[in-house]
Amino acid sequence: MAIELYPSSFRCDCGHESHFSENTIRDMKKISKRKREMLGDGGDNKHTIVFFHGKAIEIICPKLKICLITDSE
Repeated sequence: MAIELYPSSFRCDCGHESHFSENTIRDMKKISKRKREMLGDGGDNKHTIVFFHGKAIEIICPKLKICLITDSE
């Protein structure tokens, strides 16, 4: 189960953690109220966070494909 770590990080089912600035996450949530948005963390093990309807809904993982964000810590 992928998790949103307060205030601006995410943990995939594979154990990878993506860290962003609080302003970036706040802006992505605001923009995603109108349309689906994606935010990649770059690096060798690239994960992409998908936002929709003002919240993070899933992580696209290179190993596990799609991990739904079902909880927050």
